[in-house]
Amino acid sequence: MDIIASTDVGGIVFVLVGYGSGNFRTTMKFSIDYYLNRMIVADINNDKHLDIITGSSDKCISILHGYGNGSFAPPISFPISGVSYGVAAAHINGDNYMDIIVLATSVCNVFLSYGNGSFTLEMPLETKAHSFGLAVDDFNGDNHIDVAVTSIGDNVVNVFLGYGNGTFRTPISSSTGTAPSAIAAGDFNGDQKMDLAIASCVTDNVYVLHGFGDGSFSEQMTYSTPSCPEFIAIDDINNDSYLDLVIANRDNNTFSIFLGHGNGTFGTQMTFPTGSGPDTLTVGDFNRDDRLDVAAAGYSSGTIDISLNIC
Repeated sequence: MDIIASTDVGGIVFVLVGYGSGNFRTTMKFSIDYYLNRMIVADINNDKHLDIITGSSDKCISILHGYGNGSFAPPISFPISGVSYGVAAAHINGDNYMDIIVLATSVCNVFLSYGNGSFTLEMPLETKAHSFGLAVDDFNGDNHIDVAVTSIGDNVVNVFLGYGNGTFRTPISSSTGTAPSAIAAGDFNGDQKMDLAIASCVTDNVYVLHGFGDGSFSEQMTYSTPSCPEFIAIDDINNDSYLDLVIANRDNNTFSIFLGHGNGTFGTQMTFPTGSGPDTLTVGDFNRDDRLDVAAAGYSSGTIDISLNIC
């Protein structure tokens, strides 16, 4: 497993190639913009190689096309409406080309791919102001990608159900806890309906909402975290076939794990130290022992901290 990382000041993207032991070496770096706030990898131009897509404060999206050998072409940038707060890639209109969804200041922009690395003009989905969390999945079971966006202003999550042709319905709103920001989707109770985990840095809580399978969600269950949950990852950390929550606690210099019971509830959190000011993290098997590890980005320390799973 390799890692892509980015810095705030200087807007530099680093490619860290894994040795397979939990250690990495920096092979390339690219300067893009002053502030890079979210980044994903996906095959955007349909060449079977992973590309890097990143959003910035300069109202643009940048794409670095991968060559498949750990190196990348120089970034190509195009404008968006507002500052980027979230980026996702998915097959939106059924043509088997990976499209891009970008959450900006008060609008969610959809860019449909031509399959060669270029895109249509942005198609806006109007969201509430102060929308900071983005998740894409099939929330109503019709095999079309939908878009979920959290809104801090009115404490809701808005779900735009997709028609499968690149367009979306008027959003369905479901109540969340106070000031929802980070969001992640998964089936926590095994009913084949997507659920949501939503974090609030204001209340230091994570809210779990169970999906009804139509784009709406139940009232939230609340789980407390140490301080300012900034990012949520979902995976099966302990290999029991149930999804767990991994939370980056920015102001506590830790990450938390809530083990899922498979019925929609979660156990008592386990908290682990990491670098200073973790504001994002990812999960992967970095030392090839068939156990999932955690890599957290330390905003204050300027480090990537790898925590190996020993259980």
